[in-house]
Amino acid sequence: MTIAPPGRQVVSIKRLALPGLLAGLIAAVCTVAVAAIARALGIGLEVQSEPIPLPAFALWCLVGSGIGIVLAWLLRNRRRFIIVAAIGTVLSLIPPIAFPDDIATKAVLVATHLIAAAIVIPILGRRFTPSAASPLTQEEHA
Repeated sequence: MTIAPPGRQVVSIKRLALPGLLAGLIAAVCTVAVAAIARALGIGLEVQSEPIPLPAFALWCLVGSGIGIVLAWLLRNRRRFIIVAAIGTVLSLIPPIAFPDDIATKAVLVATHLIAAAIVIPILGRRFTPSAASPLTQEEHA
């Protein structure tokens, strides 16, 4: 049995990698679908008069998932990971709010960020296992 210092939880990169990658793929499919629907409804999804390619949504979901995997592994604490990931999500909303010219594009880009985060963060957060020295209660682990 691996014993972690107080406040740390047992989590290996192997335990995070596959679920994190699958979460990224699910988020990619969902965000590409939202973007495709938005385009079909006539929303331009343009930033500075340049259209955002649909594969970019998938790419950035996978990049974000990779960052989440590394972040979860480095922090080794569920609560800390959730807080840092939530802050990262909020910060990731700055460009979609600041750069597009029209409100519909801003709304779609913010929605895709939130959808991806709502998929990836909980899946990675569930991968933590409390150690014997961890102060987590059974409620927090469930």
